[in-house]
Amino acid sequence: MREIFILLFIFIAFRAIGQEKLVEINGIRYNVLLKGFEDKSDKVPTLIFESGMGVDLGNWDKIIDEISSFAPVFAYDRAGIGKSDKIFTMPTTSFVNKNLHDILEKLQIKPPYILVGHSLGGVYIRSFAGYYPNEIAGLVFIDPADFTETKQDWNQIFRQMGVPEKKIDDMLYERLYKPSPVDSLHFGPWSERQTLTQWRKTDFAEIKTLPLPNVPILFFVGGKFEVPPQNRSKDFDQETFFHIKNNSNMDRWKKLIYSSSKGGSLIYLTNAGHYIHRDEPKSIIQNIKLLVEQ
Repeated sequence: MREIFILLFIFIAFRAIGQEKLVEINGIRYNVLLKGFEDKSDKVPTLIFESGMGVDLGNWDKIIDEISSFAPVFAYDRAGIGKSDKIFTMPTTSFVNKNLHDILEKLQIKPPYILVGHSLGGVYIRSFAGYYPNEIAGLVFIDPADFTETKQDWNQIFRQMGVPEKKIDDMLYERLYKPSPVDSLHFGPWSERQTLTQWRKTDFAEIKTLPLPNVPILFFVGGKFEVPPQNRSKDFDQETFFHIKNNSNMDRWKKLIYSSSKGGSLIYLTNAGHYIHRDEPKSIIQNIKLLVEQ
């Protein structure tokens, strides 16, 4: 009995203090962070954060503290990223989502969940919502990798800009089909990039077969072009491409929002780059608070 009490005390203390800790699931140790659980009400959903490609949970530091004042939050490093164990397994949706779900169960973090995903994390929260639709209370996409996009959508932007078809074909090969040697030293980020490439080859067919729960949906879009002149393409106007692509993405994302009877919002932030939650943290916090309270 004393051992059980001590374990329970340690678990509660960890959740209350909000420190990072390693949690082992399916033979992998994951670095996790929990905050705001000390006064959790069953009526308040838990915020689950999925980071972008190769990025650890520290990238949420500008918003997690304040959000945890009105809702419990959970963030973690995916396998191979940050302080989590390095592994040599491809981060498919089924692998990432199942392990995340197992972590939540082990830590007794019960639904409902509001999922928050940035960049590649946006793809993972979309698939998690499809695997566990009855556990989701809302979806928040922060400049996500566009899981609604097709290769035709991508090519059409260049056609609109007057880029020759041969050059379009060459660029598509570079983007999706050029071999990429395995990077054993940085396998986590490399494997995430390769997995995203595979999804793009199939027009995200796997993601599109998964059901979308009928919940409020928020999209945040950054309108600031950030590529420095020395890194821009010599084959086309990259800034023009950025703005056309943003508009194309937003047209499809609006349809996704309209498909839910619970509605949602698309928030375009002119002064924010790709890391909107770092450039415009107050906007993210305020809109998530409204979502939690509705």
